[in-house]
Amino acid sequence: MRRFKNADKAKQIELTAQFPDLYKLQCVEETQAYTYGAVSVFDHWLDRKEAAELLENVPTEIQKQRNNALHIFSKKIASEFEIFNFKFNGKWGSCRPLFRHFTSTKAAFDYLTPATCYSSSYFFRIVIPEINAVFFESWDDTNVFYLRDPSAAKTIKPLAQECGIHYLEKWT
Repeated sequence: MRRFKNADKAKQIELTAQFPDLYKLQCVEETQAYTYGAVSVFDHWLDRKEAAELLENVPTEIQKQRNNALHIFSKKIASEFEIFNFKFNGKWGSCRPLFRHFTSTKAAFDYLTPATCYSSSYFFRIVIPEINAVFFESWDDTNVFYLRDPSAAKTIKPLAQECGIHYLEKWT
């Protein structure tokens, strides 16, 4: 069974307007259209020493716990809000997003399972129209939010706390 179905044309147009510069976000390029935030199993941004201690040679059981906490949060997001996966059609700078909705709750939950491989090409990426947010799976037990409206952080923070993880503002 398919996990995704393309959103209809009207929804494609609406979401493309609502979420500009998605390709820049995918390429981790600067854009003024969004405010950066993150959810993490850690309660602060790690310095180099902490990163070496906490992210290198992590025991399998601890990594499973971290992945589970992030997955619980992602499932909470999928349960609370309508979400859309997206990919890009076209080449390079002229590409445009193609938004797809999930065919079932199970399909969404499966898609949001943390990737346990060494390539970011397997990471999930979704938009959450209700709170004007883009949500990317990322590295180091931390997932990234790009918020069109910074006040969306007020919605995300309590959900993260409920799931035992932390919302972090952009580091400086």
